[in-house]
Amino acid sequence: MKKCKPSGLKELSFLLGIMFLQIGFFSSCCKELPVNNPHDPHHPADPVVTTTRYYIDNDGSDSANGLTPATAWKSLAKVNSVTFQPGDSILFKRGNSWTGTLVIKSSGSASARITFGTYGSGDKPKIVGDNSTLSAVLIQDTRYLTFENFDVSNPRAVRPPDRSLCGIYVALATTGVYPGIAIKNNDVHDVEGTPITNRHLQAGIFVRSNSAQAYFDSLLIEGNKLERCSSRGIMMGDGSNKDTTYYNNNVIIRSNTINRTALEGIIVYTSKNVLIEYNKVLNAGAYTLGVNMNIVLAGLWGRGKNMIIQYNEVAYTKLTNPSPYSSMDSEAFDIDLGSPGYTIIQYNYSHDNEGGFFLHMGDPGPDFTYGIVRYNISQNDGHAFGNRTFELHSHPNGKIVPISIYNNTFYDDTKIGVLDRDGGTGVHPGIEFHNNLFYATSFQFDDQANIVYDHNAYYQGQKAASDNNALVTNPLLAGPGTGGDGINTVDGYKVPATSPAIHAGLLINNNGGKDFFGNLVSNAQNPTMGAYEWGN
Repeated sequence: MKKCKPSGLKELSFLLGIMFLQIGFFSSCCKELPVNNPHDPHHPADPVVTTTRYYIDNDGSDSANGLTPATAWKSLAKVNSVTFQPGDSILFKRGNSWTGTLVIKSSGSASARITFGTYGSGDKPKIVGDNSTLSAVLIQDTRYLTFENFDVSNPRAVRPPDRSLCGIYVALATTGVYPGIAIKNNDVHDVEGTPITNRHLQAGIFVRSNSAQAYFDSLLIEGNKLERCSSRGIMMGDGSNKDTTYYNNNVIIRSNTINRTALEGIIVYTSKNVLIEYNKVLNAGAYTLGVNMNIVLAGLWGRGKNMIIQYNEVAYTKLTNPSPYSSMDSEAFDIDLGSPGYTIIQYNYSHDNEGGFFLHMGDPGPDFTYGIVRYNISQNDGHAFGNRTFELHSHPNGKIVPISIYNNTFYDDTKIGVLDRDGGTGVHPGIEFHNNLFYATSFQFDDQANIVYDHNAYYQGQKAASDNNALVTNPLLAGPGTGGDGINTVDGYKVPATSPAIHAGLLINNNGGKDFFGNLVSNAQNPTMGAYEWGN
């Protein structure tokens, strides 16, 4: 039985570590809560007990004590002036609205979080930025704090916009470690800052350390809905470099929906041990606010150290055609410049992204260890630029950059292209394609002298000439091209028991253990080609 060389993966240990960081951040707490894991900073050994509840109501009074709905406070200014204690809950009345900036600078503890949440019934309470500061909500230098269930916006009437704006800004100004921040279940929308100018300072949810030796630990961004945000949807860091010792650590970005952003839906800088999963990123690059988008973007990507990107749907990313970089970028995913450690992109569904499925910028830097792209499904990506499924920049001086691309299913109703950015003259040693299923009437595979193509399935177009172990018969996909909106719409990429792709792949060590659909993948039996493993 033939095996592919081992990848030396570390992701299993990372995933086990992430399991202990899974979550259960506590929303509003009026009673003692159960403890699930004494070693988990999100489930501390001591019980969480709320000490005081404060209420805020448009019909309240700042001269009241704020301790009951009948004696609620009224204004953001009052809330901003108070230093809250561990265990406190600050509750805004549903159906109400405040204009200005909510400023939060109080910290909870490992055993008693501070919660900013809601009470009553009706719509989520609204915080509407008035453009007097960068953000509608500022959370600064806090620890063990939950901010949840708000409606946050920061509109700007001027077109095109003339200043930088954010929705929720989570910031650090003082050296230290800041654990336990959770941003959950908020609606963030109509953040109308200038899309390009100061783009690294603007997002619906923007997390940034302004101190060289300050960082977040065990940070969770989960269940938020972001729509019409400029520049980004969710952004970690500001694009600047930083000592990896002080990278944000143990970051989880999960189950968020981001639709119509000026640039990226999700982008991560200066963070390590990052898990980005179960998000939906739609129409990145579509929210231009009347600005000529002379800029590049991708739907979901980052320069983090040791990143796992999984179970996401990325679709309808727009091709911006900037000058002098015409038809560059606008893919769903990217392994970029300056990416230390590993990046694993797995179990995602990508479709109708105008620039393609995957961008590789050529040299991820001296601290890059490896990249893996496995068990993803791509449908009709790259139609705006010559059916470019992959955009590969040349490796400088023939540098070997280890990126293993295996057991993915790529479908296009016209053509699939693995394209060199330099028009065919670039070199890409270290990139390998194994066990993938390519399904289109035409294919283009550049740089077969350096890129390894082996044990892939090709139907209906001409296979890669260098693939001596190719499968070229019909794989019998159940319904090719029938994927719709939603990661659960892709059963058409399964194969029946009669498919010639079954057990025709190359055995790969450290294969992740399961396919796109959650079926087990053996570490001893040759796999099925494509993203579906039959029979397990």
